[in-house]
Order: sequence, then structure tokens, then C-alpha cells
Amino acid sequence: MNRQVRAAVDESRLQAILDGIALTPPWTVGEFTTYMSGRLGKQIVLDPWRVHVPSASRCGALWVTEQELVVKYDPARSIRGQRQEIMHEMGHVLLEHRGDDHFEVTDSLLAEGLDVRRVREIMHRRHFDSIAEQEAEWLGTHLAGLSRGRPDDLHGAGHRAASLIELMWR
Repeated sequence: MNRQVRAAVDESRLQAILDGIALTPPWTVGEFTTYMSGRLGKQIVLDPWRVHVPSASRCGALWVTEQELVVKYDPARSIRGQRQEIMHEMGHVLLEHRGDDHFEVTDSLLAEGLDVRRVREIMHRRHFDSIAEQEAEWLGTHLAGLSRGRPDDLHGAGHRAASLIELMWR
């Protein structure tokens, strides 16, 4: 991360957002998305990429519609990597990022068969080294660190019990 961008990220603001989450960690991605769904009044759909795209090109994506938020993530990544990708996108939501005004869809396998105008409405991001991306990465990393289990795991009680045992053995 370049120093100029790092200096612009307000970690105390990000920590305040993290501290404002009304869940007891460790939570599962399912518990977190249920919490966020209630907070936002929208359904959150976790949807792994199904198109064949080389893994080096796949990244998380957030599609916002009037009724739902769709989080795309790479199912070929490790469980920890999947949580990170999902929570990065949730970081954008918590930070209320709106994206860039001049997003352009590139000629990519990710865009094949999509309505380019609709993609522009959804994405609004033309570069990924912005302060918004750095903020979402910071917050997403912290959210992922407070999470356990697979993205489709809905019940966190077992993870919370295991975390107590972990603490006792330290």
C-alpha cells in the first residue's frame, strides 16, 4: 500500500464502525449477513462465481439492487480467503461507499453476457487502489478475523464455545 493512501485512511473511524457492530464474535458469515440484512432492510445473497475465470482474475464483487445486496466471491479460495473477500465487500457497505462516477466496463470474461449499462450502475468503480478500497480492506480484514466457519455456516454458537476453550489454553 503506498504511503500517501495509508496516511489518508482514518483508522479511528474504521475502528468506531467495527466497535458499533452489535454481534458477539466470533460470528459466522451467515450470522453477520443476517445482522446486516436486518440493519439495511435488504436481503444479502452470497453467490460464488460460477463462470470459468482464471483464479488470478477473480475478485469479490458487490451488486446492489433495490431489494438485495449480492456478494460474489471466489469458491476456489480457502475458507479464510472466502471470508476475507465477503467481508471486504461488507466493508464497502458499512462504509457507505458509492463508487466512482466514471466506471467503465472492461473487455473481460467477467463482463461476458452482461448488460454493460447495468454493470456501470452496479459497480461504479474504475480503479482499485483508491482510499475506499484501502478502507474496505482494513475493515474487511478485521471483520474476517472476527469470523469463523465456512461462508454457508449459519450457526456460530459452536465457534463461540471453541473460542472460549482457545482462550483458556493461552
